[in-house]
Amino acid sequence: MRRRRPSVQGLAALFGLVVLVALVILVSSPTHRAFYLGIGAERLPTRPFPLPPLPGLIRTDVPVMAPVAVKRRMLSPDAEGKLLVPVADEIPSRLPAPGVPKGWEVKEFAGKADVELVRAEGGAAIRLRSDATSFLLYRDVVVDVERAPMLSWSWKAVRLPSRGDVRHGPTDDQAAQLYVVFPRWPAATLNSDVVGYVWDTTAPVGSVVTSAKAPNVKIIVVESGTAQVGSWVHYQRNVHDDYVTLFKTRPPRVGMVAFMTDANDTSSAAEAWMGEVQFAPRALDGRKSPTSMLR
Repeated sequence: MRRRRPSVQGLAALFGLVVLVALVILVSSPTHRAFYLGIGAERLPTRPFPLPPLPGLIRTDVPVMAPVAVKRRMLSPDAEGKLLVPVADEIPSRLPAPGVPKGWEVKEFAGKADVELVRAEGGAAIRLRSDATSFLLYRDVVVDVERAPMLSWSWKAVRLPSRGDVRHGPTDDQAAQLYVVFPRWPAATLNSDVVGYVWDTTAPVGSVVTSAKAPNVKIIVVESGTAQVGSWVHYQRNVHDDYVTLFKTRPPRVGMVAFMTDANDTSSAAEAWMGEVQFAPRALDGRKSPTSMLR
């Protein structure tokens, strides 16, 4: 008995069904969207940078110094909902190690980035130094802050930019800055919300600033002045609640974290050491949680 061959129409219908199922999976799953739309694949130097313009900076989608094409490792939470963002995917045997740590990428806004991996109390840290320059390090993550709302991190400011004040454009420089980026599907490059935490020279703790150049960038001052300069300070924030307070809506999933330092507006110098970042379902004991009530 001869087996009937499938008709052209039947093959077309089957192919269409497969495509439809694939599209449903891609659209419904943020992890699949993140992976198949670029994270974990080769990234070319000319790809638009996904952060909107940060306060005091002019947006440019082409880096001043284009990094070589790299493969990006996607970070996502473990079975308990925790996500650790390491200072480097691999720690070199000899420290300090100059250059961008493995797993991170650099974006230069003004001048050349000065970055190295250094030995710190209890492990390694990223040292960022600015001499009238402005740059950041960033990497991809996928975090649902409905499930893991507690953001914790450590940093040490070594030198604050003179006269730095996040409230005013001409003096908008800070040694230590952490940004959490919330891309909004499907136009993440053009439609991202950003929550920033900074150590300012002048603005008081609890100050909240909306960038005049980028209204989707909201900044919270969590440390101010020189009292803690030279010491490691540990923080935790409920980034979910911060987002809701600042943007008046439920947050999408996090797509990126970034460290930044700049001293270009004040034509001065700054230095900060950055430790690991973690997202978790619950608060960590013994961590500072400054200004839980924003004003």
